[in-house]
Amino acid sequence: MQEKAIRWDFINKALDNPIISKELKGRMRGRQGFVLLTAYLALISLAIVGMYYYSVSRWYAPAIGPNELQKLGKRIFSAVVLLEFLLIVFIGPALTSGSISSERERQTFDLLRASLLSTRELILGKLGSAVAFLLLLILAALPLQSLAFFIGGVGWEEMVISLVMLATSTLMFCTLGIYFSGIAKRTVAATVMSYASLILPVIFVAFMFYLLIDGVIDPSSKSIEYQRMLIVIIWMLLSSNPFTAAALTEIMLEEEQTLFFFHFPDFSVTLFSPWILFTVFSVIMTLLMIWLIVFYMNRYER
Repeated sequence: MQEKAIRWDFINKALDNPIISKELKGRMRGRQGFVLLTAYLALISLAIVGMYYYSVSRWYAPAIGPNELQKLGKRIFSAVVLLEFLLIVFIGPALTSGSISSERERQTFDLLRASLLSTRELILGKLGSAVAFLLLLILAALPLQSLAFFIGGVGWEEMVISLVMLATSTLMFCTLGIYFSGIAKRTVAATVMSYASLILPVIFVAFMFYLLIDGVIDPSSKSIEYQRMLIVIIWMLLSSNPFTAAALTEIMLEEEQTLFFFHFPDFSVTLFSPWILFTVFSVIMTLLMIWLIVFYMNRYER
């Protein structure tokens, strides 16, 4: 009973945060929120319709069977999840990169600091409003995403994994925008740094993959322990990116591996599934960035 009381007390404190209620009311009362939601659903709907007609037009009517429908269902599901990831990557930092810096530009930041809200409550309030709006977008697209169930080819495991990865991606990318918004003095600088921090790791991962994959492909002069270490490093790097982690997880499910582990028989290595590693990575990065920005604001913004 005491654990339940503590849990509900935490939820009530989060919901009672005035920043969350103010930001959400302001976003949903205006046109911007509804226009963004409509455009988001329209884009996903157009992608589904286009993929459906493209796939059906390539088949003769008598040849459309269960196997073709399952392939179509997987394509639709993959396309919807890919679009959701792309929109989260671009919308998340855009929603939060001006959360703190815009308050400085409007000269209202000192008023927020003078209120009864602690620095952590201020950061979590700004983050909570953006995350709640993006989760609304994800849930709004859930009926479109579940069309793959009616067509076939997609199981409940893929649906749950996609929702978990989308939710943790939302947390990480929104926190990324708030982190740079708290450090930068201007919104433009915070936005540039947020998107640069999204592009540079992709280039780094691709560069490291290019350097390390040679040791796995050409193992003649390498020991088996060295090859295993390279596989673990490459696996961790690929699992830190939402797109490659989702693609590897889909390949794992298609090869009928378990939901939680992936086995490399040639190297006798068993690793955690990419979606698990990405989820853990996202949560750790989110908590680390929140701690860093709270520490920075408590020390340098007083």
